Amino acid sequence: MSSCSVPGQVRRVFKDAGRVCPVDYRLASDAFAGDPEVACDVLYVVGGLYGNPFALDAVDRLVAAEQGDVRVVLNGDMHWFDKTAENFAALERRASRYLPLVGNVEAELRRQVDVGVGCGCAYPDCTGDDAVSRSNRIHRKLSEAVNAHPELKELLAGRPATCTVGVAGRKVAVTHGDEQLIGGWACSRESLQDVLRQDELDRWMAANDVDVLACTHTCAPAALSLARGLVVNNGAAGLPNFFGQHFGLAVRVAAAPHPDALFGAERDGLFVEAVPLRYDHDAYLAWFDELWPAASPAAVSYRGRIVDGADDRLDDALLGGFSRGPSARTDAPPLRAHATKGDVELALAGLVYFEDVVDDASCLHTAGEPSTIQVNVTARCNLACAHCHVESGPHRIEAMDRAVLEAVLAVAARPGIDTVDVTGGAPEMHPDFAWFVERAASMAHVMVRTNLVILRDPVYRPLMDLYARLGVEVVASLPNVHDAQAEQQRGGGTFDPSIEVLRELNGRGYGRDGRHVLDLVFNPQWPVLPPDQAELEAVYRRRLAALGVSFDHLFAVANNPIGRYGAHLIDAGAFDGYLNLLMDSFNQQACDGMMCRRQLSVGWDGRVYDCDFNQALGLPVRREDGGDRTVFDYAADPVLPLARPIRFRNHCYACTAGSGSSCGGTIVQE
Repeated sequence: MSSCSVPGQVRRVFKDAGRVCPVDYRLASDAFAGDPEVACDVLYVVGGLYGNPFALDAVDRLVAAEQGDVRVVLNGDMHWFDKTAENFAALERRASRYLPLVGNVEAELRRQVDVGVGCGCAYPDCTGDDAVSRSNRIHRKLSEAVNAHPELKELLAGRPATCTVGVAGRKVAVTHGDEQLIGGWACSRESLQDVLRQDELDRWMAANDVDVLACTHTCAPAALSLARGLVVNNGAAGLPNFFGQHFGLAVRVAAAPHPDALFGAERDGLFVEAVPLRYDHDAYLAWFDELWPAASPAAVSYRGRIVDGADDRLDDALLGGFSRGPSARTDAPPLRAHATKGDVELALAGLVYFEDVVDDASCLHTAGEPSTIQVNVTARCNLACAHCHVESGPHRIEAMDRAVLEAVLAVAARPGIDTVDVTGGAPEMHPDFAWFVERAASMAHVMVRTNLVILRDPVYRPLMDLYARLGVEVVASLPNVHDAQAEQQRGGGTFDPSIEVLRELNGRGYGRDGRHVLDLVFNPQWPVLPPDQAELEAVYRRRLAALGVSFDHLFAVANNPIGRYGAHLIDAGAFDGYLNLLMDSFNQQACDGMMCRRQLSVGWDGRVYDCDFNQALGLPVRREDGGDRTVFDYAADPVLPLARPIRFRNHCYACTAGSGSSCGGTIVQE
């Protein structure tokens, strides 16, 4: 019952017990098809009671306070800590008034023959072997008690694994693990963060006419909004889910909101919320301690969580489209402290130096004379995106003056430079932007990196005509094709304007005529590597085509753990895990294609860098005398070589992880 939100250990045990899903856990392909099996005014989905009778008391109180037809679905793992036949029987008697579904705990308890899968949790590798081993023993204790009472075992026979419920004209699908397996992990927080998984779920919901998918199993809450509907994993009803809390969570679905919701979302008049199960904590702890002594497997694995809550914070569960509810103001723990730029630099400095893992010494220098000059013309931006490594925003005022722009144009006129890559901030907000782009386009191919939203502003909208006339390549940030996830990164009200701008660019030939190039950029919302670029591009094409949008290429770019994003990772306790992922995924083949090897990056003040990331960290190219190299040096001396040794730091692991990542997307492509 442990979530992947806590990193696992190196695998030491290679047995199947606790690690695999049996074949009979697979759900029928039509398990959620057709009309809802039952209908009600208010639906509670209560997963993971884990034997806690006091949590069931809280469920009873919630139901008693409701009006109209109320249904409760206990969607699996109702049992766990109950341990004795007496506790098991008492819980079953009380649950009989509701609709219990089978979870992996019950699926293994009702077997006549042990098939060797332990607790049936199907833990992924990120859960340590010690936790898996203890879970198998917790389950064995309860199994021994139930096996001694065949009449109790019979209560579980034939218990369904799924149900569909109609609420306010909408269809809610309920199961324990995911839409495919009783013990599946594909609705874990980590799985739901994957954009390809989001697409898969959204298509499944559309195919089965499902508006809400409610599940549990992973013991860590997660909730997100997709194009078709809402997905919510309540984590645990019988355990605390967040730091410093002493209550479980149940999912409530109704046509009106609940006054005590911790978080929730509204879709077309249907409210899907996580409601606290405020059980008697002291009574529960005393009950637990009597059953499970200090050195017992349950106490070792779970007592700390019962006493102090889980390590997670509320925002960790909100994956897009869900927001804090009324009780979050009083019950949610305080937000984490905000890390500083210095904190990020110190965290990066504690790693194995990047240069020490690069086998090919030639990769430590530019690949001859760079062909691209990238120009960060301003730090000012109309947005303040969560993943922004240069920390742009409306409050920033830094901008290149005319002298620096002139020097950049002088360097761009060199015979070896074929591309001027203009970025920011929102580069369009620079007062000399149109003049600069016009001049640059007369001597090289021009790329402009835009957030799209800025082009909805009447002040900047004419720039689309300028781009079309000059044949400027537009590289547009669109971090997700689902509005809730995109706006989680970029802020509310940004997705629809982005789509409108893309349509307007299409109307000018962009992404359609082969001459006006429109590229899109994807950044993961969470500390994971981008998925396969080709597979992701296919998803973008299909979903954007349905919105009347076409484009030329998709660039899948890894988030660099610096700036605003690096501070966010430290605040969320995810920095070390992400850096370990980057280092463990180091790909030597990506080194040759690093963008720093073929470009020169110029900051707003004229200083020269190997890349935009070095610019964000204040790591300029050095002159022979130790001073900072500037674009004026190159403008004044046309024969001064652009080739140079590259300044590396440990943030460079982001560019060489997996398939590699650059301003042009994936580096290593099959």
